[in-house]
Amino acid sequence: MASIPILLQDDHLLVVDKPPRMLVVPAPGRSGASLVDILGRQLGRRVYAVHRLDEDVTGVLVLAREPSTRKAIEAVFREHRARRLYLALLGRAPDPPAGRIESRLRESQGVVRSVTSGAGQRAVTLFKTLCRVDRFTLVECELETGRRNQIRVHMADLGCPIVGDRKYGYRVRGGASHPRPLLHAEAVSFQHPITGVDVSVQVDSPEPELRR
Repeated sequence: MASIPILLQDDHLLVVDKPPRMLVVPAPGRSGASLVDILGRQLGRRVYAVHRLDEDVTGVLVLAREPSTRKAIEAVFREHRARRLYLALLGRAPDPPAGRIESRLRESQGVVRSVTSGAGQRAVTLFKTLCRVDRFTLVECELETGRRNQIRVHMADLGCPIVGDRKYGYRVRGGASHPRPLLHAEAVSFQHPITGVDVSVQVDSPEPELRR
């Protein structure tokens, strides 16, 4: 099995380039090695997830190297102190081309939806259009919060589902469909909670359509 590319590491954390079609942590009823399993074998020591990317999402992922520092690094993401930028290829151009989406998200039977009543987690996404890519539109999304499937749900709420994201409404309109949602975690930046240094990491998508 191929190794996971490491973009940055120190005694406390590491930042990797997550490949597609891979769970970050093991899940009930799922076979195959997770990213933390593969990295543990690769490094010869256990590593700890502090935030998540969906199975089919690629890009920048931060992990803790020690149990003693895991909580401090988790807090960076839980308290939204990390700046996280994503690139998404949309099936149509959003109107307006830039903006802020806020909703409450609730999951039911594995699908996350924006809800107007009842319980739900507050979710905020900033987005802006970057360019056209053939008949599609490339947008940058920045998370103010980090909920499960957040960007995928919010783009669908705009009427512009992510290319390949059948779960949230993308439908093929001529030509071949992509086998996964075209969403990539391009960059993360934050102040290191242990050393205080500024951490900033960026990585290109494996798909050329998801590059600036």
